[in-house]
Amino acid sequence: VYVLMEWNSQCQMLRVRSRMISATVLAFVAAFPALQVSTWCWLPALFLLLSYFVAFKSYGQLNPQGWVFYSFLFVSAGSLMFPPMLLAVPFMFFAFGHQLRILSVKSVTASVLGLLFPYWTYGLFCLVGGWNEVFWRESWVRALALCLPDYSNVLPWQWILFVMLLVLGTIGIVHFVRTSYNDKIRTRQFFYTLLSLHFPLLFNVVWFPDCAGLTLPLLLVNSAPFIAHFFVLARGRSMNFWFLFVLFVLVAVACFNAFGDIIPDMASLLTAVVQWIQRYTTALF
Repeated sequence: VYVLMEWNSQCQMLRVRSRMISATVLAFVAAFPALQVSTWCWLPALFLLLSYFVAFKSYGQLNPQGWVFYSFLFVSAGSLMFPPMLLAVPFMFFAFGHQLRILSVKSVTASVLGLLFPYWTYGLFCLVGGWNEVFWRESWVRALALCLPDYSNVLPWQWILFVMLLVLGTIGIVHFVRTSYNDKIRTRQFFYTLLSLHFPLLFNVVWFPDCAGLTLPLLLVNSAPFIAHFFVLARGRSMNFWFLFVLFVLVAVACFNAFGDIIPDMASLLTAVVQWIQRYTTALF
């Protein structure tokens, strides 16, 4: 959350002073207790955020290859724990070249070195401490498998979080595209960079349901700026009602997650809602 605050302040993600980006992440974490567990599952999302932070620092600089190196290094470090993060690399090249305009021969060389550096380090660690064959095989076999995803083991809170991020993130993206002319050019380029990487992250959530504990924080970090952009900058008579409605849904979800196992009626209602979401989401994808 602190990195989100610094990212918002230094890169001026919103054209008004607001902490809505970090507050959005905190609100979702508060509503879903499963996200409050202090494990390494949040590390890929942190590395993705750090990658954004240093990449946006390179915008407008004459020699951005140092920042590009660190940006790709963080993504590569996150891929050691979640290999499908590397699916975002082609989209990063597109965004860095088309949106941030920082790709050159030196930048491409720096990006390749940044991608390879964590694996070189891990290789040296394996030579000294022993090869962890089980972890390496389990991490990559699922990523390279082409079998259709199985949603039977997806937990109820993961379904609810995914649907909320999908709906609110889509609304935020549509609002940004429609009103982006009000933002500064640099802010517009930053958001289009996030939009370019939104699709591989969404694909990871859909295609790797057994890794939802890793992919949902990634989607949350990437969707938070669009959600905050909508809530802070949208105008209209219905905005107060819409904000209160979303807040009410978050509170209701928090109650479901906290007391669903205690109150029988609430548990049965939650089960019915999750079954409905699972049936229509599976049919959609």
